[in-house]
Amino acid sequence: MLLSATPPPTEVLAPSPWNLWKKTLFRFFALYFTFYVSATLFLSWWRPIVAFLADHVLKFENPVEYQPTGSGDTLFHYMQLLGVFLLASLGTILWSILDRRPRNYDALLYWLLVLVRYALGTAMIGYGFAKIYKTQFPFPFPHSLFQPLVESTPMGLVWKFMGYSTGYNYFTGFAEALGGVLLFSRRTSTFGALLSFGVMANIVALNFFFDVPVKLYSSHLLLMAAFVAAPDLQRLFTFFFLNKPVPAATPVPTLPKKWMRPTRFWLKLAFLCFFGYMTLVQGYQRSQWYKKSMSQYALYGAYQVDTFVLNGDTLPPLATDTTRWKLMLVNSDGFISAKLMNDSTQRLYVHTDTVQKFISWTSSTGAAQSSRLRYHQPDSTHLTLTGRLSQDSVQMRLRKIDLQKLPLLSRGFHWVNEYPYNR
Repeated sequence: MLLSATPPPTEVLAPSPWNLWKKTLFRFFALYFTFYVSATLFLSWWRPIVAFLADHVLKFENPVEYQPTGSGDTLFHYMQLLGVFLLASLGTILWSILDRRPRNYDALLYWLLVLVRYALGTAMIGYGFAKIYKTQFPFPFPHSLFQPLVESTPMGLVWKFMGYSTGYNYFTGFAEALGGVLLFSRRTSTFGALLSFGVMANIVALNFFFDVPVKLYSSHLLLMAAFVAAPDLQRLFTFFFLNKPVPAATPVPTLPKKWMRPTRFWLKLAFLCFFGYMTLVQGYQRSQWYKKSMSQYALYGAYQVDTFVLNGDTLPPLATDTTRWKLMLVNSDGFISAKLMNDSTQRLYVHTDTVQKFISWTSSTGAAQSSRLRYHQPDSTHLTLTGRLSQDSVQMRLRKIDLQKLPLLSRGFHWVNEYPYNR
């Protein structure tokens, strides 16, 4: 007699209620991440909250306002984070008082993980492609190439280090982007979270130990990666450290309505297409514009000042001279560095007229004084500047420096090194 190959039906157990500490932690992180994501997306919503905390809670003498300085660690951001924490804490208390039933939040946890995965994934991909396209860390300007190490700030040192190597930008960028891509799928989200956690741990360390003002944001991305991986940490520990088999992950909550599955699919597809276009296409367009504009900067490069005539007198190249220029470093269309003989540097924010071939700027030291110099290039390696430097007439003859002969740019890559070339 043949036995039936159909296995007996298995009993489907109802999800067990969560204990108090688990429900409390979930309530706090659900509110905290929701408020934090809204704070990064809708900054204007938080201005009155920050103003209230600064004026009525901490009673600051001066108002705390947001200024787009490029820093993510301003006082406004710390006040905003305080608001997120206080609202999440207050909401957790109220939620715990109003909801005392023995229950679980499996369905809410699923949707919270979706929110955190997508917020983290978009950030990882965005920063990843900023490195791949090399718009976050451009190659060092001539000013940086000739800047003594001791004059660099810790953040400037990171930007020079990262900007020098295109290959290392690709490596770190692809690692970030891959972690973000894996986060968009439920099946690969755990691995994506672990990869993102490893990448972000290194970035957080750089931000803290080199004083890069993205400490708050990068720390939250690291926290998000840990949160996404948290439901599987026990299974991962059992598998990797106890060398024991683990069951498959618990199925995600099903969508009760028939229309919900296709709706979720099309919404996700629309989001991925929009985000993919913004990141890949527009990111590439920005990188091409950046490269094109860099190549079109008038006089871009480094110049050695061979002759410096001030008010008719030729100044000798004395190391103690605080007037004579030693180097002129043209970094961009609006930024020139004049390195003096005593190795001090004047940062000049100039206007360049490529039609009439003038560069001009206004000094902000003391009474505002304007400078205007006409430039002429008799050949590809020489440059002359004539005009007025504040109240003085000046004539300069400069010689262009071949940057590709500098050790940093000429060393390149070597498979075989008989001796370390460490300078």
